[in-house]
Amino acid sequence: MRSPLVAPLPGLAWFPFSEEPVIDSYWFAPALCDPQFLLPEETPDGRWHLFCHSVIGIHNFVSDSGIVWEPRKMLQVRAHSPFIYSEDGTYYMLYEKHTPPLPFFNSEWMRRKIASSGAASHIEMRSSKDLIRWSEPVLILDSANVPFAGDYLKRNRISRPELFRLKDGRYRLYFGAGHLDLADSGQRVSRYFAAAEAPSIMGPYTLVNGGRPLFDTMPDDPYRNLGAGSVRVIQGEDGFAAFECGAYWNSSKRRSATSMIMLTSRDGLDWQLTGRDPIMSPAENGWADRYIMSCDVRYNSSDRCWYCFFSANTRTKRGRQTVEQIGLLIGEDPNKNRLKADGASAGLSF
Repeated sequence: MRSPLVAPLPGLAWFPFSEEPVIDSYWFAPALCDPQFLLPEETPDGRWHLFCHSVIGIHNFVSDSGIVWEPRKMLQVRAHSPFIYSEDGTYYMLYEKHTPPLPFFNSEWMRRKIASSGAASHIEMRSSKDLIRWSEPVLILDSANVPFAGDYLKRNRISRPELFRLKDGRYRLYFGAGHLDLADSGQRVSRYFAAAEAPSIMGPYTLVNGGRPLFDTMPDDPYRNLGAGSVRVIQGEDGFAAFECGAYWNSSKRRSATSMIMLTSRDGLDWQLTGRDPIMSPAENGWADRYIMSCDVRYNSSDRCWYCFFSANTRTKRGRQTVEQIGLLIGEDPNKNRLKADGASAGLSF
């Protein structure tokens, strides 16, 4: 599928499709996180596919409309933040695999093996022709090879992989690195956002930007002064866009918060904010009143608008459990209806 232009993105108007989530969490998996979706023209069965993770692992949902979703299957146990990249009829699923010692399940030999590996987090990749049967996992990037992924932590952490092929044929892997727990709520967010490149899809991947993160905590930025949070990159014919759910201190409400903001870049390495107002902030009440955690954005040519599936969370009434679910934003040209009316009066067609 041809890449869209990202230049129009800063001028779009965004509005929620519904006041309710489009995919509810389960009692046994109260948090559905990090959604990523494929349009019907991108899938082998001509249906919408959405991937996300819970504490159990990676889930696959399917839909005929993009609105009503049904669970299909569990794809990978104990994995996080799925991302699907397709090339030449093959789908590649990247995800974070976190392998902490589990004394009640792992043998003493396995605990020693994990401890000696020097890394608690890595990015794996599996391939498929039909989004049903997947190959065995291949290690793509080890957090031990990302020095800043262990800043202020006992174990290195990398997360939320995204893969793109550049115009020069090289592959670029974006990912989150490190994490921090917000002091007032305990919510965990990524500290950094980084990138690595390789001549082949299988690697080896080497850090770019002089071995430094692309995004760091920015003390003077109103929407990123606590952490980078999650970042979703869009590759277009004319450059890159990024939707960042950065963490910051909301001085008026005297609590930490996250909001969805947009950045653009010509090369995907040097980024600029597109405006000072966020696309979306937590609601005053309801299912998305705590933190906006992550999103995925795609242009739907059949509807001539952009779809943004996002995850957001709230606390249960007694405040004992965090519930994270998936909602939908629609992005449109605010002048679209006016242009249609003007075109009709002038005898033009759109």
